[in-house]
Amino acid sequence: MTDRKKTIKTILLILLIPLVLEVFFFNFRFWESLFFKHSVTFTAGTSSNEIVIGNMDAAVKNIRVDCSGATDAPVVHILMTVTDEANTGYELTETEVIPGISESSYLRIFTDGNAKEIKMAFDPDEVPDAGKINIGLNRIRPFNLHFGRFFFLLVIAVLIFIFRPGSAVYKMPLYPSEQKLSDRNKIYILSFAASFICLWLFIVMAFNLDIWPYYNAGHVDAIYNYQADALLDGHVNLNFDPPKYLSEMENPYDYNARFAMYQKTGEAFKLDFAYFNGQYFSYYGIVPTLLFYLPFIALTGIPLNNSIPIILLGAVFIAFSLMLLYKAAKRFYKDISLGLFFILSTVFIFGTGAFYCAQTPCVYSVAFIAAIAFTVVALYLWLGASDKHFANAKAPLSKVKLVIGAVVMGLAIGSRPVFGMYLFLAFPLFYQEIKEKLFFSKKGLANTACVMLPLMAIGAGLLYFNKLRFGSFFDFGNTYNLSDMDLNHRDPGVERLWLGFFEYLFQPLQITGKFPHVASIFDYKNHATDYLGYMFFDPVYGGYFALCPVCLAIVFLRKCKAELKDMKSYYFAVCSLIFALALLILDIEKTGITLRYQMDFAMFTAMAAVLVLIALFRMSARSSYDKAFKILLTVVILLTAVMVFNNLFIMLADNKIRPLILVNPKLYYSLKYLLFTLR
Repeated sequence: MTDRKKTIKTILLILLIPLVLEVFFFNFRFWESLFFKHSVTFTAGTSSNEIVIGNMDAAVKNIRVDCSGATDAPVVHILMTVTDEANTGYELTETEVIPGISESSYLRIFTDGNAKEIKMAFDPDEVPDAGKINIGLNRIRPFNLHFGRFFFLLVIAVLIFIFRPGSAVYKMPLYPSEQKLSDRNKIYILSFAASFICLWLFIVMAFNLDIWPYYNAGHVDAIYNYQADALLDGHVNLNFDPPKYLSEMENPYDYNARFAMYQKTGEAFKLDFAYFNGQYFSYYGIVPTLLFYLPFIALTGIPLNNSIPIILLGAVFIAFSLMLLYKAAKRFYKDISLGLFFILSTVFIFGTGAFYCAQTPCVYSVAFIAAIAFTVVALYLWLGASDKHFANAKAPLSKVKLVIGAVVMGLAIGSRPVFGMYLFLAFPLFYQEIKEKLFFSKKGLANTACVMLPLMAIGAGLLYFNKLRFGSFFDFGNTYNLSDMDLNHRDPGVERLWLGFFEYLFQPLQITGKFPHVASIFDYKNHATDYLGYMFFDPVYGGYFALCPVCLAIVFLRKCKAELKDMKSYYFAVCSLIFALALLILDIEKTGITLRYQMDFAMFTAMAAVLVLIALFRMSARSSYDKAFKILLTVVILLTAVMVFNNLFIMLADNKIRPLILVNPKLYYSLKYLLFTLR
């Protein structure tokens, strides 16, 4: 077969598979309904919020519920009770009809034998008069050839074809000649980056919320704006007066006692604000305020929506993640293919957990994505500072990159102080240069100053700001947070660690039979543990390795020791995991179990995992077993696909912080009936 015929055959196959799925799988209920008995005699009696379908003895397969003229509500919830040959008054799971989505108006039901009576109860707030609803039984469902769904399936088919284990993309070298990118590869990489950034933008905008209601309500989501307002007014405390009872309480950080005072007095306190010496402060890192919120308010006079910095910083994070992986691959794996570069980049980008920020564009996510983005930029610059020296031992380090990298790392720490742990990656990163006396010596005085002085300058500013707010250079104010837990009296407990390790790392996902088929294991009300002590829970859907199984590659760290040492990255990987463990313990002890705090240690883990994967691919390429590389590649591709699916699919969960069903119900139900049409 000629190359042209093979190409045409491939294109036709890629087009045919989504078309077949669209016509037969996603329209299965249409084909099925053609064989229903369509002449069913029944009577329908109505009350204010109930319809009773009776006087029938027939096999009822579906019910058409037309609410178009009966309500203005965006969603109509229905509770059905069925009497059939086996059951009397059997209550079914609550379902819904979306007036704007025709597919939702067909309810596929399953009775035991013929149905005798079906009662449908409606929420009176959604359907004031049930008599205006039109009912039909065993109707033929419309055939719906949905272009958007077909395009989505086509994209998936293309991605599967491109990244399948036998694809030619794994035979295309990232550096075709002279260790330089070809114009073709530049286009591919730019397209890859643009795709990720577009996905990031789409998700942020899907969950976007207007800042004005939060700003007007004195909500924590606007706290960066409040801090900017305060700084523009010339002081560091926020422009709010705390209720008097806080200063009179023995312990204002006791949530239950504080809430009791609120109920008694009717004066609300500001949740997640820092309270110190009778005033409110923001304990969040000052950098996002200075870079985004303060300039915006100074120029426009209006508050800045949190989605804007999250979009911008997300784009920076994605772009520099690819640049960091490109630089690492060039140094550690010169024979890497273009396809494998894309796979490892995906592992790193999703392995950091950063897409949580896109799915939850709130005040907490601003701090996390700022710290993550700035850390990636700093590591890219620092790794690049030794490029010439790595190629030529006599070449000096780039002092410009050392300085800028230190400044950007300082910005990361100023965004989220615990990311100061990532600063210590400089030691394993420059391990070889430190051995060569290019740092911490008379010979390396200039290099040391290029890193230390910018960090010391930024650190001095951050510590002075602490002094202005909380009276101590080393007090970042987190213990003064009016949250659900009192961090001032939080005792360290070894007993909590085992629960925390399991939940943060290994807790399996909870898959259910009801859309969206994923549910939180722990949330604000569900604390399913035997630990008899206080533990804070945000919605958690699974441990880090359940969401990102490909990062379990770190278990092969010891196996790859010799290879990693040859890559001069063994100590970097080991230190990354040690620092990850330190932050994990800190989060368990000081915060509890919450999905967003996985991002504190996730990037350390993802970096170590990528280095181990590179070592494994290098070793398998030299293996005497011919299929070793392909088997490893297949496993990594599959686990990476699972990781991407997990991290994106949990955004549909109903019990997450600001779930899509509440933030954007139109999109939520559109996705439900676009992709899950077998109801």
